Formats: sequence, structure tokens, C-alpha cells
Amino acid sequence: MAELLDWLRELPDCVLGPGLSAAELDRAEGAVGVTIPPLWRAVLARACPVARAGSGAHYPDWRLIDEPAVRALVDAPVRGLLFDVEHNDFWWHAWGAAPEPMAERLSLARRRLAEVPRLTPLRHHWYVGPEDDSPVFSIVQADLYVPALSLADLPTGRSQRAVPTRQWPIGSVPFWSELHAYAQLGHHPELGFAQLGRGGL
Repeated sequence: MAELLDWLRELPDCVLGPGLSAAELDRAEGAVGVTIPPLWRAVLARACPVARAGSGAHYPDWRLIDEPAVRALVDAPVRGLLFDVEHNDFWWHAWGAAPEPMAERLSLARRRLAEVPRLTPLRHHWYVGPEDDSPVFSIVQADLYVPALSLADLPTGRSQRAVPTRQWPIGSVPFWSELHAYAQLGHHPELGFAQLGRGGL
């Protein structure tokens, strides 16, 4: 945890505010429907990162002073995929055949995506699943990569590009991990992560 706090202190676009109480964290989780992984909860209990004024950065306000902004960050991964369904011909085969009318296609995609785990936003478009061993995902619509193999690896920069295949498996988040694997097939097929996808796009 100390390494993560040091990493946050060195980020140029945030400052560290007071830590949150367990009651504040529980309230935030319930309000926006996420499960913050235990390690990140411990970090937030010590210090809460907030965007530096004028930086244009986006950090979740876990005190929910601006709850709609936190909801927008939590909803952004699904919202981005729905955008790709509508505008970029994205479809996940596990959802079944894509309906032809776009309104029905979006409705089915929205129902399917309501079933996938809700991710906890860390900063900008970086997200993590509910467990400490979850990869850290960078998610922009259907384009995913892993800037860190887990929360504990954030300070070291131990990312998908630095880890040989033989060191897997790492933590996996249903749907998001496989979507990430398929994203890598398109961009970096030589990486081991690209070989983890078994069916979807």
C-alpha cells in the first residue's frame, strides 16, 4: 500500500486529500454499484486522490459531492461499448445473433452489458475489477489494454507488454478480460494476452 500512495503522490494531475472512513466507502460503493477491491479501499482510507485544479484530469469523487460525475465514470465503459455497437459495428457473439433493427440491437446489448461486472474507476479511463488480483484495464470503447497486471503493479509499471506468457494466469474479470484479449488480437497479436480470447467478437 505504501508504494501505491507514493505512486499517487508522484502523479502530476492529482493531489491527495484526506482518507475516507469505512462508512464513506460503503456508501460510495452502494450508491454507484461497485465493489472497490480491498487494496484500493485501504489506499483510499489513507488518502483520496482528487484532480489537480486546471489539469483536466478525471478522478472519482468517492465522497459523492458530485455523485453524477462518479456515476458517469462508472458507466463510461458500458456507454463506450454501446457507442461502438451503434456506430462501429461492434458485437459480442456470446450475446447471440445481432438483431437487424439498431434499436433492438442496442436494447439487447444494453441488457447483456447490465450482467457484466461493474468496474471501479481509478483515474481517467483506468478501471479495476472487485478483486486485488484484477488487471488494471484502460478502456476506451472497445479498445482495451492493461497498463498494470494488478493494483500492486501500478507503481512498477509491470504491464501486459512486460510479462512473458509463462507467468500467467493472472486475475481475470468476467467479460472484460476476454474483451481485452480480443482487443489485443487486433493490435498486438504477438502478445500472450491476445491468445487468451476463446470466442466473442
